[in-house]
Amino acid sequence: MTFRPVDFFQSDASAARGQFLSICEDAGLDVWSKGEEGEDGYVIDVARIGSPDAASVLVLTSGVSEGEGLCASAVQCCALAGPVRRELPRDVGIVFVHTIAPCWKKMVPNSTCAVTERAWEDALLVAADSQYEEYVRGQKVAAERIEGSSEIRSDEDGVEGVVSSYLERAKRIGIIDVRTGPGEFGHCDVIACAGRATPAGERAALWFGTRTDLGDISSSAVPSPLAQSLIESMPPAELAAVVMEFGTYSLKVMLGSASGRMFYPENSEWQLQVWKKAHAVIQQAMGAMEISSPPRPINT
Repeated sequence: MTFRPVDFFQSDASAARGQFLSICEDAGLDVWSKGEEGEDGYVIDVARIGSPDAASVLVLTSGVSEGEGLCASAVQCCALAGPVRRELPRDVGIVFVHTIAPCWKKMVPNSTCAVTERAWEDALLVAADSQYEEYVRGQKVAAERIEGSSEIRSDEDGVEGVVSSYLERAKRIGIIDVRTGPGEFGHCDVIACAGRATPAGERAALWFGTRTDLGDISSSAVPSPLAQSLIESMPPAELAAVVMEFGTYSLKVMLGSASGRMFYPENSEWQLQVWKKAHAVIQQAMGAMEISSPPRPINT
């Protein structure tokens, strides 16, 4: 069957989750789930591929908005159903933390963005400010929901504990937090969550950058609340985390006639670019983290 990345970009959370679970079931993967599905429900599903003894493990998760969750879901499903499983080195595993936050406008009925009056005479600047305030408010509301959600509080049965249990034998752990945001259509920025001078920043540069088609890795980004909680719960290991952010529309387009979701374009060209570049980042990480593995003992 032909692998078509665009087929994995779903329009709503329920369809995206159903697709992820179906792919995992077809692959014979165990899935740990927590939360309740529904209009305001927040469900987290966790699965893993690769040897349980793998010394290096990637963790794929998503940011705080609905669009970021749908984008991350598509990337994870493409990785599971496409070439990544065949390319996975023997000493590298991948943990998928699949979750999609409800649309923040549904969580705040009839919400309008109250923009502080500013002494701007330029109508374009006023419109730009309104767009940015809306984006920031959406991110803030979704983040607050995540931080306050009982589904991801630290406890022995919580998500952090479950993910940690998937990583108990890992010597190296790399986290990729998928985001979307204003920017060049389909452009991929790989942003380290630590400064270059730190051990984590150095590992991020080694594992996730640099590539001529992606640009030099930059720093530093703040991981989403979910990713941060996972980072804080990780077992002792060499750790590096990055934000993988995909541009959606430029400010000019956002202020123009573009319709649909500003931070999740339902456009096949954008979807293909997202998977192509996400695949390149994952390939880079798998290869670099495998090379970082110590030599295997030779049986005599």
